[in-house]
Amino acid sequence: MILWINMKETEYVIIGAGQCGLAAGRYLQKAKKDFIILDQHLEVGDSWRNRYESLKLFTPAAYCQLPDLKMALPPNVRPTKNQLADYFSRYASHFDLPIHTNNRVTEIVRQGEAFLVKTTFEQIRAKKVIIANGLCQNSFIPEWADKLSIPYIHSSQYRTPISIKGKKVLVVGGGNSAVQIIADLTNYFDIHWSTLRKPKLRSLIVFGKNILWWGDKFNQLEKPPKATKIKKPEPVYLFDDLKQKIKKAKRQPEVIGAGSNQVTFSNQKTEQFEFVLFATGFRPDYSFVNIEGFESDMDTLREQQGISKIPGLYFLGIPFQRSRSSHLIYGSQRDAEFIVRHARSSD
Repeated sequence: MILWINMKETEYVIIGAGQCGLAAGRYLQKAKKDFIILDQHLEVGDSWRNRYESLKLFTPAAYCQLPDLKMALPPNVRPTKNQLADYFSRYASHFDLPIHTNNRVTEIVRQGEAFLVKTTFEQIRAKKVIIANGLCQNSFIPEWADKLSIPYIHSSQYRTPISIKGKKVLVVGGGNSAVQIIADLTNYFDIHWSTLRKPKLRSLIVFGKNILWWGDKFNQLEKPPKATKIKKPEPVYLFDDLKQKIKKAKRQPEVIGAGSNQVTFSNQKTEQFEFVLFATGFRPDYSFVNIEGFESDMDTLREQQGISKIPGLYFLGIPFQRSRSSHLIYGSQRDAEFIVRHARSSD
């Protein structure tokens, strides 16, 4: 049984202390609004700090900055995941944002014209709620994994090559995480790489500049996304010696079946493996929103630019929410400013 000692009341609750939640908090702070940010992690920045050790952002530091506080890195340097995590922690401390960490939201219900936000430690009554906890809450693993007798992990559980067991390893997934993890592993394991379709490889650096720099110069980052762009798989960005490293992996087509230590591919070939790593992404999870009439659909919320049909309920962190750069820190803070401005318009 969970006991709540006091019922807190506030104007706004923000769920998630990542880039979207911190930016939204800063905009509310500047507007002198009363708000609380809830985050399930032990410390601000842990959502990045807990990812695999070799991870670096594609985005230069100049495009990783939150409102009103620069990142302490040269503008062209691509931050590591720990540098970004530390920057988020510094940001929260610098502006003294009211963040309740280690506090997972379990349910949101309607209470009159307000919301009751239930967490692992408290209940908060708020006039408005901004859900900004991103899409990395619910790891997706294909159903055929249940038929394996060998160990497997999702990429969210991977840290270093020490995380891997055995010699012959299958990596499943065609995105950037899959490619960067494969580059970690090819010096130590016999890596096979299965993808649904042939990945689209693209250089991160063009004529000596990061592609984000070019996108900014040609005013592409703030343009609304085309429907065809939203549905397309993300390109795999190549940098440093990444291309040479992933060439060592043996390419395999889509997996169509599995059993014990065997995996069958769409070309009807079967291979035995000792370990499988799924870099198969995440699925949105809005199950904690227990409100009649809530859309509970990411595509619908994207079409509505993150503004729910439920009055006072807002969303941030939806890929391509308002622009081609919404999934980046650069674009997400612009989305945060838009959502906060819209929410305040009915205060």
